[in-house]
Amino acid sequence: MKMRKDCENWPGWPQKRPAIIAEVGINHGGDENLAWEMIQAAHENGADFIKLQTYSTERFFHPDLPYYSSTKSMELSPESTAQLFKKAKSIGAQLISTPFDTDSLELLETFAPPLYKVASMDNDNYPLIKSICDKSRPLIISCGMANIEEIQNVLDVVKNTGNDKLILLHCVSDYPADPASLNLNMIPYLSNLANVPIGFSDHAIGMHSAYLAASLGAVVVEKHFTTDRNLESKIPDADHEISFEPSELKNLRAFCEAIPTMKGVAPRKILKGETSGRQNFRRGIFANRNIDAGETLTLENTIFLRPVSEIPAGRWDEIEDKKVVHSISAMQPIKFSDLGL
Repeated sequence: MKMRKDCENWPGWPQKRPAIIAEVGINHGGDENLAWEMIQAAHENGADFIKLQTYSTERFFHPDLPYYSSTKSMELSPESTAQLFKKAKSIGAQLISTPFDTDSLELLETFAPPLYKVASMDNDNYPLIKSICDKSRPLIISCGMANIEEIQNVLDVVKNTGNDKLILLHCVSDYPADPASLNLNMIPYLSNLANVPIGFSDHAIGMHSAYLAASLGAVVVEKHFTTDRNLESKIPDADHEISFEPSELKNLRAFCEAIPTMKGVAPRKILKGETSGRQNFRRGIFANRNIDAGETLTLENTIFLRPVSEIPAGRWDEIEDKKVVHSISAMQPIKFSDLGL
C-alpha cells in the first residue's frame, strides 16, 4: 500500500503551513481545572491541536518503579477526560491525546478525536499501534529512541494495517534535550527514507529548535505547553521546564504562518518592489576624469557609481578598451553614442 505524502486533507489540518501541537501532557498534575486553563490558553495562542496523555498507571508502570506514585497522581480520570473533551469542543479547540493502553484508546474513541498520537516509548508497541490503526484515524508516531531499522519496522506495521494516514515525528527523547543532540537534519532525511510527512517533537529548552524544524520542512511541530514554567516547583515530575508559555506559542504560530510567504517560489522573478532598486541601487559607468576624444576606456579613467546610467556596470566588458569619439567631462555618464555605437 502506498502511503500518503501529504496531510493537508486531514480533519482540522492547517493549509500550507506547519501545524502546531501544544503538548499539555501531564503538566496539569492531575488537576482538571488546571488542565482546562492550559487547553484554553493553548487554543487562544495558536495551537492547532492540544494534546493530553490518557493512561491507567496500573497498565503503564510497574508498581516498584520510583515514579509510580507521582505518575498516578497526574492521571486524569475518565470523567475528567470526558469533561475536557466536551469543553474543548465547545470553544472550537481540537483536543487530542496519546493513549497508552487499549482501554484508554477505547475511551478516547468515544470522543471522535481528529487523530491519535503514539509516544516514542511505544513506537515498538506494535499491538497498541495496530489497535489504534484499526480506528481508521490519522496517526502521528514519535521516533524517539528508535534506530533506522525500528523506524522502518513501525512504518511497515502501519502500512500493513491499511492505514495510509501517517506522520512520523523526529524526536530526541532526552529531557531536556541538548541542542547539540537534536540532529534536525533527520527531518529531510526521514522524509526521503519513509516517504511520509515528517514533523518534530521538541524536548529542548527555548524556541530555536522549533523554529528551525519548521524551516527545515517539518509538517508539524509538537512542543510541551504550560501556562507558567514556575509550576515546575509545584508539579516537579511534569515537563514545565521544556514547555512554551502562551506568548512563545503565539510567536511560533506567527512564524509558521509566515513560512509559506517567505519560502516563495523558484526560480525567482524580479519583484515589483525591486524595480526602483535596480535604478537607484545599481551602478552605472561614469568618467572618472576628463576623457579626450580618441582615448580608450579603462578602469583608470572610468568609475562605477550609483545610480545606474545608460550603460550599467554589468556591461563593462562590452565597452572596455573602446575609443571615445568625442571628449567626455568628468562625472558624466558614459553613453553608447560616446563610442559611436
